[in-house]
Amino acid sequence: MDSVTNYSVYDVGAVPGGEAFLLVTAEKSALIDSGFSFCAERMLEKIVAVLGERPLNYVLLTHSHYDHASGSAYCKHRWPDLRIVASAHTAKTFAKESARRLMRELNVGAARLNGCTEWVERLDELTVDCCVGEGDAVSLGGMNLRVLAAPGHTRCCIMFYEPVSELLISCETLGVLAGAELVMPCCLVDYQLSLAALDRAMTMPIRRLLLPHHGLIEGDACRDFLRASRYWLIETRRRLREAQAAGKSDAELRQLFRDLFYTDMLRRVQPEQAFDINAGYSIPLLLKE
Repeated sequence: MDSVTNYSVYDVGAVPGGEAFLLVTAEKSALIDSGFSFCAERMLEKIVAVLGERPLNYVLLTHSHYDHASGSAYCKHRWPDLRIVASAHTAKTFAKESARRLMRELNVGAARLNGCTEWVERLDELTVDCCVGEGDAVSLGGMNLRVLAAPGHTRCCIMFYEPVSELLISCETLGVLAGAELVMPCCLVDYQLSLAALDRAMTMPIRRLLLPHHGLIEGDACRDFLRASRYWLIETRRRLREAQAAGKSDAELRQLFRDLFYTDMLRRVQPEQAFDINAGYSIPLLLKE
Protein backbone atom coordinates (compact mmCIF):
# COMPACT_ATOMS: atom_id res chain seq x y z
CA MET A 1 0.00 0.00 0.00
CA ASP A 2 1.11 3.53 -0.80
CA SER A 3 -0.71 6.46 0.74
CA VAL A 4 -0.68 10.23 1.14
CA THR A 5 -3.26 12.46 2.77
CA ASN A 6 -6.26 11.71 0.55
CA TYR A 7 -5.78 8.46 -1.32
CA SER A 8 -4.19 5.03 -1.22
CA VAL A 9 -2.95 2.85 -4.07
CA TYR A 10 -2.83 -0.94 -3.89
CA ASP A 11 -1.35 -3.41 -6.35
CA VAL A 12 -4.17 -5.91 -6.92
CA GLY A 13 -2.85 -7.58 -10.06
CA ALA A 14 -3.17 -11.36 -10.01
CA VAL A 15 -0.05 -12.28 -12.00
CA PRO A 16 2.97 -10.44 -13.44
CA GLY A 17 2.03 -8.87 -16.75
CA GLY A 18 -1.59 -8.39 -15.69
CA GLU A 19 -0.99 -5.53 -13.30
CA ALA A 20 -3.95 -3.61 -11.91
CA PHE A 21 -3.91 -0.87 -9.31
CA LEU A 22 -6.70 0.03 -6.90
CA LEU A 23 -7.03 3.72 -6.11
CA VAL A 24 -9.06 4.34 -2.95
CA THR A 25 -10.26 7.62 -1.48
CA ALA A 26 -12.51 8.15 1.54
CA GLU A 27 -15.55 8.28 -0.74
CA LYS A 28 -14.90 6.12 -3.80
CA SER A 29 -12.61 3.61 -5.46
CA ALA A 30 -11.27 3.05 -8.96
CA LEU A 31 -9.37 0.19 -10.54
CA ILE A 32 -6.64 1.36 -12.90
CA ASP A 33 -6.56 -1.20 -15.72
CA SER A 34 -7.77 -4.72 -15.09
CA GLY A 35 -5.33 -7.38 -16.27
CA PHE A 36 -6.04 -10.69 -18.00
CA SER A 37 -9.22 -12.77 -18.25
CA PHE A 38 -7.85 -16.05 -16.93
CA CYS A 39 -6.88 -14.68 -13.53
CA ALA A 40 -9.55 -12.02 -13.09
CA GLU A 41 -11.24 -13.85 -10.24
CA ARG A 42 -8.02 -13.74 -8.23
CA MET A 43 -7.80 -10.01 -8.89
CA LEU A 44 -11.37 -9.60 -7.62
CA GLU A 45 -10.43 -11.41 -4.41
CA LYS A 46 -7.59 -8.95 -3.85
CA ILE A 47 -9.90 -6.01 -4.50
CA VAL A 48 -12.46 -7.32 -2.00
CA ALA A 49 -9.69 -7.87 0.56
CA VAL A 50 -9.01 -4.12 0.39
CA LEU A 51 -12.54 -2.75 0.01
CA GLY A 52 -14.43 -5.15 2.24
CA GLU A 53 -18.13 -4.27 1.93
CA ARG A 54 -17.43 -1.13 -0.07
CA PRO A 55 -18.23 -1.37 -3.79
CA LEU A 56 -15.79 -0.80 -6.61
CA ASN A 57 -17.05 2.37 -8.31
CA TYR A 58 -14.94 2.64 -11.45
CA VAL A 59 -12.63 0.80 -13.77
CA LEU A 60 -10.39 3.34 -15.50
CA LEU A 61 -8.76 1.95 -18.63
CA THR A 62 -5.65 3.55 -20.04
CA HIS A 63 -6.19 1.69 -23.33
CA SER A 64 -7.80 -1.34 -24.95
CA HIS A 65 -5.04 -3.98 -24.95
CA TYR A 66 -5.89 -7.40 -23.55
CA ASP A 67 -3.44 -7.26 -20.63
CA HIS A 68 -4.96 -3.98 -19.46
CA ALA A 69 -8.66 -4.38 -20.20
CA SER A 70 -9.77 -8.03 -20.13
CA GLY A 71 -10.59 -8.13 -16.41
CA SER A 72 -13.05 -5.24 -16.71
CA ALA A 73 -15.97 -7.48 -17.66
CA TYR A 74 -15.42 -9.56 -14.51
CA CYS A 75 -15.47 -6.42 -12.36
CA LYS A 76 -18.74 -5.37 -13.97
CA HIS A 77 -20.19 -8.82 -13.32
CA ARG A 78 -19.19 -8.58 -9.63
CA TRP A 79 -20.30 -4.95 -9.16
CA PRO A 80 -23.03 -4.22 -11.76
CA ASP A 81 -23.29 -0.55 -10.80
CA LEU A 82 -19.64 0.27 -11.45
CA ARG A 83 -18.72 2.40 -14.46
CA ILE A 84 -16.06 1.33 -16.94
CA VAL A 85 -14.36 4.52 -18.15
CA ALA A 86 -12.22 4.69 -21.29
CA SER A 87 -11.71 6.64 -24.49
CA ALA A 88 -14.24 6.53 -27.31
CA HIS A 89 -11.65 4.73 -29.44
CA THR A 90 -11.42 2.00 -26.81
CA ALA A 91 -15.21 1.60 -26.92
CA LYS A 92 -15.07 1.19 -30.70
CA THR A 93 -12.31 -1.40 -30.35
CA PHE A 94 -14.32 -3.47 -27.87
CA ALA A 95 -17.25 -3.48 -30.30
CA LYS A 96 -15.20 -5.29 -32.94
CA GLU A 97 -15.37 -9.08 -32.94
CA SER A 98 -11.89 -9.19 -34.51
CA ALA A 99 -10.47 -7.28 -31.54
CA ARG A 100 -12.21 -9.53 -28.99
CA ARG A 101 -10.97 -12.59 -30.89
CA LEU A 102 -7.37 -11.37 -30.68
CA MET A 103 -7.83 -10.60 -26.98
CA ARG A 104 -9.05 -14.18 -26.45
CA GLU A 105 -6.08 -15.64 -28.30
CA LEU A 106 -3.57 -13.57 -26.35
CA ASN A 107 -5.29 -14.39 -23.05
CA VAL A 108 -5.00 -18.09 -23.86
CA GLY A 109 -1.28 -17.67 -24.49
CA ALA A 110 -0.77 -15.82 -21.22
CA ALA A 111 -2.85 -18.44 -19.36
CA ARG A 112 -0.69 -21.25 -20.67
CA LEU A 113 2.45 -19.49 -19.51
CA ASN A 114 0.88 -19.30 -16.04
CA GLY A 115 -0.28 -22.92 -16.00
CA CYS A 116 -3.98 -22.05 -16.20
CA THR A 117 -6.31 -24.09 -18.40
CA GLU A 118 -9.81 -23.28 -17.15
CA TRP A 119 -11.64 -20.01 -16.54
CA VAL A 120 -15.00 -18.43 -17.31
CA GLU A 121 -14.71 -16.32 -20.46
CA ARG A 122 -16.49 -12.95 -20.32
CA LEU A 123 -14.89 -10.95 -23.13
CA ASP A 124 -18.21 -10.83 -25.01
CA GLU A 125 -19.49 -8.75 -22.08
CA LEU A 126 -16.66 -6.23 -22.38
CA THR A 127 -17.94 -2.70 -22.93
CA VAL A 128 -17.37 0.94 -21.96
CA ASP A 129 -19.98 2.74 -19.86
CA CYS A 130 -18.48 6.22 -20.02
CA CYS A 131 -16.35 7.56 -22.88
CA VAL A 132 -13.94 10.32 -21.89
CA GLY A 133 -11.37 12.45 -23.64
CA GLU A 134 -9.05 15.40 -23.16
CA GLY A 135 -10.33 17.79 -20.50
CA ASP A 136 -12.93 15.49 -18.99
CA ALA A 137 -12.83 14.58 -15.31
CA VAL A 138 -13.63 11.60 -13.11
CA SER A 139 -14.70 12.40 -9.56
CA LEU A 140 -13.63 10.16 -6.69
CA GLY A 141 -15.27 12.34 -4.10
CA GLY A 142 -12.63 14.75 -2.85
CA MET A 143 -10.26 13.67 -5.63
CA ASN A 144 -10.83 14.70 -9.24
CA LEU A 145 -8.86 13.01 -12.00
CA ARG A 146 -8.37 15.00 -15.18
CA VAL A 147 -8.28 13.03 -18.42
CA LEU A 148 -5.32 13.60 -20.73
CA ALA A 149 -5.36 12.24 -24.28
CA ALA A 150 -2.06 10.43 -24.89
CA PRO A 151 -2.11 8.60 -28.25
CA GLY A 152 1.15 7.06 -29.39
CA HIS A 153 1.23 3.57 -27.95
CA THR A 154 -2.29 3.15 -29.30
CA ARG A 155 -4.77 5.69 -30.62
CA CYS A 156 -6.97 5.01 -27.60
CA CYS A 157 -4.44 5.79 -24.85
CA ILE A 158 -5.38 8.19 -22.08
CA MET A 159 -3.80 9.21 -18.78
CA PHE A 160 -5.30 10.62 -15.58
CA TYR A 161 -3.84 13.54 -13.58
CA GLU A 162 -4.71 14.74 -10.08
CA PRO A 163 -3.29 18.27 -9.71
CA VAL A 164 -3.58 18.68 -5.93
CA SER A 165 -1.44 15.66 -5.06
CA GLU A 166 0.41 15.91 -8.40
CA LEU A 167 -0.31 12.29 -9.26
CA LEU A 168 -0.01 11.19 -12.90
CA ILE A 169 -1.53 7.84 -13.83
CA SER A 170 0.51 7.00 -16.88
CA CYS A 171 -0.08 4.82 -19.92
CA GLU A 172 2.34 2.91 -22.14
CA THR A 173 2.74 5.87 -24.49
CA LEU A 174 5.30 7.09 -21.94
CA GLY A 175 7.16 3.78 -22.19
CA VAL A 176 7.62 0.72 -20.00
CA LEU A 177 10.38 0.38 -17.44
CA ALA A 178 12.80 -2.36 -18.50
CA GLY A 179 15.69 -1.75 -16.11
CA ALA A 180 17.62 0.92 -14.26
CA GLU A 181 17.48 4.02 -16.49
CA LEU A 182 16.14 1.81 -19.30
CA VAL A 183 12.66 2.49 -20.68
CA MET A 184 11.33 0.59 -23.67
CA PRO A 185 9.59 2.75 -26.28
CA CYS A 186 6.06 1.53 -26.88
CA CYS A 187 4.95 3.70 -29.80
CA LEU A 188 2.85 1.39 -31.93
CA VAL A 189 0.97 4.04 -33.91
CA ASP A 190 2.85 7.36 -33.85
CA TYR A 191 6.38 8.41 -32.90
CA GLN A 192 5.75 12.16 -32.87
CA LEU A 193 2.65 11.82 -30.70
CA SER A 194 4.62 9.65 -28.27
CA LEU A 195 7.34 12.29 -28.09
CA ALA A 196 4.74 15.02 -27.61
CA ALA A 197 3.13 13.10 -24.73
CA LEU A 198 6.52 12.78 -23.02
CA ASP A 199 7.32 16.45 -23.54
CA ARG A 200 3.95 17.38 -22.08
CA ALA A 201 4.48 15.20 -19.03
CA MET A 202 7.90 16.72 -18.44
CA THR A 203 6.33 20.18 -18.10
CA MET A 204 3.80 19.03 -15.49
CA PRO A 205 4.25 19.11 -11.71
CA ILE A 206 4.51 15.41 -10.86
CA ARG A 207 5.16 14.18 -7.36
CA ARG A 208 3.99 10.62 -7.98
CA LEU A 209 3.84 8.60 -11.19
CA LEU A 210 1.88 5.36 -11.53
CA LEU A 211 3.60 3.30 -14.21
CA PRO A 212 1.88 0.46 -16.10
CA HIS A 213 3.38 -2.95 -15.29
CA HIS A 214 5.40 -1.45 -12.43
CA GLY A 215 3.60 0.68 -9.87
CA LEU A 216 4.18 3.98 -8.10
CA ILE A 217 7.41 5.91 -8.23
CA GLU A 218 7.83 9.27 -6.56
CA GLY A 219 9.95 12.34 -6.14
CA ASP A 220 13.03 12.67 -8.33
CA ALA A 221 12.42 9.18 -9.73
CA CYS A 222 9.49 10.59 -11.74
CA ARG A 223 11.72 13.04 -13.62
CA ASP A 224 14.41 10.41 -14.02
CA PHE A 225 11.91 8.04 -15.63
CA LEU A 226 10.58 10.65 -18.05
CA ARG A 227 14.08 11.74 -19.06
CA ALA A 228 15.14 8.12 -19.61
CA SER A 229 11.98 7.41 -21.58
CA ARG A 230 12.53 10.38 -23.88
CA TYR A 231 16.19 9.45 -24.37
CA TRP A 232 15.41 5.84 -25.29
CA LEU A 233 12.58 6.81 -27.63
CA ILE A 234 14.94 9.02 -29.63
CA GLU A 235 18.00 6.78 -29.26
CA THR A 236 16.19 3.60 -30.30
CA ARG A 237 14.98 5.31 -33.45
CA ARG A 238 18.52 6.48 -34.19
CA ARG A 239 20.05 3.03 -33.64
CA LEU A 240 17.45 1.28 -35.77
CA ARG A 241 17.86 3.73 -38.62
CA GLU A 242 21.63 3.49 -38.42
CA ALA A 243 21.44 -0.30 -38.51
CA GLN A 244 19.05 -0.25 -41.46
CA ALA A 245 21.33 2.13 -43.36
CA ALA A 246 24.19 -0.31 -42.72
CA GLY A 247 22.20 -3.03 -44.48
CA LYS A 248 20.91 -4.97 -41.48
CA SER A 249 18.02 -7.33 -42.21
CA ASP A 250 14.58 -7.12 -40.61
CA ALA A 251 15.50 -10.09 -38.43
CA GLU A 252 18.67 -8.33 -37.28
CA LEU A 253 16.70 -5.18 -36.47
CA ARG A 254 14.26 -7.20 -34.38
CA GLN A 255 17.20 -8.80 -32.57
CA LEU A 256 18.71 -5.37 -31.90
CA PHE A 257 15.44 -4.27 -30.31
CA ARG A 258 15.18 -7.49 -28.32
CA ASP A 259 18.77 -7.24 -27.06
CA LEU A 260 18.09 -3.73 -25.84
CA PHE A 261 14.79 -4.18 -24.09
CA TYR A 262 13.75 -7.79 -23.47
CA THR A 263 15.45 -7.81 -20.10
CA ASP A 264 14.73 -10.03 -17.10
CA MET A 265 12.55 -7.24 -15.70
CA LEU A 266 10.48 -7.03 -18.87
CA ARG A 267 10.17 -10.81 -19.20
CA ARG A 268 8.40 -10.88 -15.84
CA VAL A 269 5.60 -8.63 -17.09
CA GLN A 270 5.40 -9.22 -20.85
CA PRO A 271 5.04 -12.63 -22.50
CA GLU A 272 7.35 -13.21 -25.46
CA GLN A 273 4.40 -13.38 -27.85
CA ALA A 274 3.20 -9.94 -26.78
CA PHE A 275 6.72 -8.50 -26.94
CA ASP A 276 7.17 -9.79 -30.50
CA ILE A 277 3.80 -8.40 -31.61
CA ASN A 278 4.58 -4.98 -30.16
CA ALA A 279 8.10 -4.95 -31.61
CA GLY A 280 6.61 -5.86 -34.99
CA TYR A 281 4.66 -2.63 -34.92
CA SER A 282 7.21 -0.39 -33.19
CA ILE A 283 10.24 -1.12 -35.36
CA PRO A 284 8.68 -0.26 -38.76
CA LEU A 285 7.10 2.82 -37.21
CA LEU A 286 10.41 4.07 -35.85
CA LEU A 287 12.05 3.45 -39.21
CA LYS A 288 9.28 5.12 -41.18
CA GLU A 289 8.79 8.46 -39.50
